[in-house]
Amino acid sequence: MGIRFTIAKRAATPAEDGDVRLQPRLEQQPTINIIDFQRGEFHFPSSLSAGELEHTLDDLQRVMLHEMEMGKAVCQPGIGTFRLSLKGEIEMKDGRYHGCDVRVAGINFQPDRKLRSKAMSFSLNQEPYGQAFDTEDDDINQRLTALFANHDTVTHKDVRHAFELTLTAHRISALLKRLVSEGRLLREGTGCQTRYRAASGHFGK
Repeated sequence: MGIRFTIAKRAATPAEDGDVRLQPRLEQQPTINIIDFQRGEFHFPSSLSAGELEHTLDDLQRVMLHEMEMGKAVCQPGIGTFRLSLKGEIEMKDGRYHGCDVRVAGINFQPDRKLRSKAMSFSLNQEPYGQAFDTEDDDINQRLTALFANHDTVTHKDVRHAFELTLTAHRISALLKRLVSEGRLLREGTGCQTRYRAASGHFGK
């Protein structure tokens, strides 16, 4: 299937006359756990079993934490370099600068040059997969009213097809969550058994 992108809105700069501009955004896909992947049917050939890989990564993490705790950046050849970032305030005390609640804010990552170069050479289909920006409320009402005219309850897939696949699966999930929180939809069931019912007074019900 390859890499797919959606269309998202971004605010224009003053130099762009304040108009809304569109930009590509990577379609959100599930995060892959490489240990689970190696345990699966379609794993990559490797000299390490999934269990050995897990132990190796655990050892690597301990080495990284040990070195970063001493303020060092850590380079993983072929992957990239990791270094701590800090946040906090600096204040003057007794004529000298002192830190005020200085602490680790996160870890910055700089990818390996070859890794970055290979990733940037990936090809993408120039046909957008869907839009990621908000849909107009009138469009939502129209499409869901038509959908509920023939169904008492609907699924995530039903709603996505009601929008003719112009919204990504992630965007449909966010839309359904918002409509439930607003009391316009009622959620029934959990997981793959989840269905949605129109609340009284909404979508023709």
